Amino acid sequence: MGPVLFHLRRPMLMLGCYLLSCVQAHAQYVIDIDRMSPATRNFEWRPDDKPLSCYVSALRPTLNFGFRFQAGYTVRVPMQQYRGKGHRWTVLMRITPEGGKPVTFASRYRLPDVPKTTAEVEVGGGYLLGEGKYAVAWKMTDDTGRICRKEWRIEAKLNRGERKVKVAMAPHTVDAFSNWTVGHRNPDDAPPIRLTVLMHAAPNSPRRMRMAARDRVLLLGTLSSLLERLPTSSVRLVVFNLDQQRELYRQDDFSATEFNNVAQSLDGLELGMVDYHVLQNSRGHVDLLADMVNHEVNAAQPSDVVLFLGPMARYVDRMPSGVLEKPPGGTPKFFYFQYRPMLRVESSLPDVIHSAVSRLKGKTVIIHSAGDFAKGIDQVERLH
Repeated sequence: MGPVLFHLRRPMLMLGCYLLSCVQAHAQYVIDIDRMSPATRNFEWRPDDKPLSCYVSALRPTLNFGFRFQAGYTVRVPMQQYRGKGHRWTVLMRITPEGGKPVTFASRYRLPDVPKTTAEVEVGGGYLLGEGKYAVAWKMTDDTGRICRKEWRIEAKLNRGERKVKVAMAPHTVDAFSNWTVGHRNPDDAPPIRLTVLMHAAPNSPRRMRMAARDRVLLLGTLSSLLERLPTSSVRLVVFNLDQQRELYRQDDFSATEFNNVAQSLDGLELGMVDYHVLQNSRGHVDLLADMVNHEVNAAQPSDVVLFLGPMARYVDRMPSGVLEKPPGGTPKFFYFQYRPMLRVESSLPDVIHSAVSRLKGKTVIIHSAGDFAKGIDQVERLH
């Protein structure tokens, strides 16, 4: 099960953002459901259920850039059901492959002191699948014993354009996003590299101001795929947002155990709200990019590869000449993996990240599909 993701929905945006930033999520983990109490093991509706109002949507399986099927869910919870301190949620999700054994995930949340409000909190999660059919049973229980339940069926299968793809997971299997390790290397891999990932946290479409839970599931799944495919000796991860003109997360020795921390760095990101000082600085996004690039160029131990990852930015201005320092001796090499949803029409103009990478003599790879992603990985391995 992927990291826990939150997003606020209107009304009462300011109050909702407070609630969102204060919700504490504990790490999600696989549990042995047979060791739990009969009430906990039960996913079926019962006449004595006390209903918890929530709205659950299933995210259908799609082939991600790591050649695994990625699926998930989103759930919205009206916060008017809560007042005061001490409220908690527990989420259980059981995924049963057709003809196979179920896998059950659990996660827990602590809510802040909840005032009177009509705000909603949106929670989302993701997981990985092999080909096949699956039954999903999901339930959320709060500290008062109220329960929200949902069941659905999904099928992970290749579409007509993906028939030649070899899925990287065995059929009828379930896994989490964070299944890679720094220093992993197969006999056929290229030599391991020191890698910096500069991840652009933004909606899939630059026309949208709100980053939905499904955008975050895709972003984290793509990060997981990248780190799984590239052999690395070290990873530095920086998560940033150009609209807010700031870094959201930075970790020099990044590992799979940090995925929940990355998800939490996205929790309070509300793109519809921009600080007044940010609005005054119309070139702040350029300054942010320049600062991040120059930090990498001047690092005491620079990475071999610095790779921007994320959707197309809404800014299409050019990076001014002279603001980016050139890497001495050609290291690090710069890449930009810009993913764009297939069949979505967006601006054909290069965005500001593309402009920055071009000034650094780097390479931009437009990614529509898992095949494009694999070709980009090959280019990194050949040119680093």
